[in-house]
Amino acid sequence: MPKLELTDRFCQTAKPRTGRQTDYFDAIVKGLCVTASSGGTRTFYLHYTRPSDGKRQRMKLGTFPELKLGAAREKARASRGDVGKGMDPIAEEKAAAASQTVTDLVENYVKRHASTKRSGEEIARRLRKNVSGRDGEGKKLEEASPGCIGDVRLADLHRRDITKSIDAIKDRGKHTEANRVFEDLRSMVRWARARGDLDENLTEGMKKPSETVERDRVLNADEIKTMWYALAEADMRESTRRVIRLCLVTGQRVGEVSGMSRAEIDLEKGLWTIPAARSKNKREHLVPLSEMALAIIRNQIAEVDALSKRKNREVPTFAFPGPGARGAVTGAAIAKAIKREEVTKAAVTSIIGVAPWTAHDLRRTAATHMEEMGISPFVVGHVLNHVSATKSTITSRVYARYDYLKEKTEALNRWAERLAGITNGGAEIVPIAGRAA
Repeated sequence: MPKLELTDRFCQTAKPRTGRQTDYFDAIVKGLCVTASSGGTRTFYLHYTRPSDGKRQRMKLGTFPELKLGAAREKARASRGDVGKGMDPIAEEKAAAASQTVTDLVENYVKRHASTKRSGEEIARRLRKNVSGRDGEGKKLEEASPGCIGDVRLADLHRRDITKSIDAIKDRGKHTEANRVFEDLRSMVRWARARGDLDENLTEGMKKPSETVERDRVLNADEIKTMWYALAEADMRESTRRVIRLCLVTGQRVGEVSGMSRAEIDLEKGLWTIPAARSKNKREHLVPLSEMALAIIRNQIAEVDALSKRKNREVPTFAFPGPGARGAVTGAAIAKAIKREEVTKAAVTSIIGVAPWTAHDLRRTAATHMEEMGISPFVVGHVLNHVSATKSTITSRVYARYDYLKEKTEALNRWAERLAGITNGGAEIVPIAGRAA
């Protein structure tokens, strides 16, 4: 039983010396060890003497790297403290697990893990609606899925329960939602197993419920014009209309547009800086703002300022505050507003005057039209902040720091001119010299 001061690097590369596994004990926290198996798994355990009968116990703390060394040491110290008080940590853990339900697990996962992710709010919404059936305060949701398993104890949780949740979503015809909830569940179960809340990965070997079909919806010029003007009559907030238009004008993701803060915008320079924390590829993204985009943003800010003054409250830091101005409106709220406009007449379905579309389709529409105008796909990739354009090689990831701001500015200005032509009665596509339209 070798003893050394464990490090994350050692835990990452540890291998058994002989046989199937080797325990490497930590010199910092008494009784803590990482067990390296021949299969490549590294697991943290705490060895201690049970106060009631003096027998040696081996308590699983979690699996590396899901459980980092620092967190393992904290858990080990806390458990050793319980031992010092005459308690048996394994018995206490089993008792806690026996009483914990899926609802408890969902809330714990949302608080400790999902909340750190960019899509944390959406993950919480999906799991509560489709899995636990309760909100953050423990109250039952009115629109909860019939497949909710929130009352199931973790000690009794079975794969069939997970299947029940997914099948209920598929039965509603929501196949994309079913895929996403399955991914959320799989991540949550893996997280719970690494922490020791579950003894096994119940989703291992389970297949994604539906094959995802990549969307290719692009609005043509006539559809853009129809949607642009019909939007004014849509039953939604004016700020929602502005988010939708900005998605088309800038080509950015709906969550990035709706979450825009005033600090990110330089109206004088006509520049919007999306910070790395809000960017999908975790890199700061500079978005040149055309006059069309600036006009939309200025109108929105002026309206927010006026409303704040009327209500005698502080001006929100967000450009598009949600109801009550406690935070920014979410991309999910925009998606719901668009979906509510869906109507079917004579077996023909439409949203705001044209065939069904989503906010993400507007981003694809902007990209497609820019390429049709002769703008380089590489430049369009930088406009969209696609990882394939900005981080495709080690050179671009580490060394190349050119931001393509000039090229992005030209592309978005030309796209705004094209949009103005479309919405004002039509305009021909003008290609860049040397490229075909």
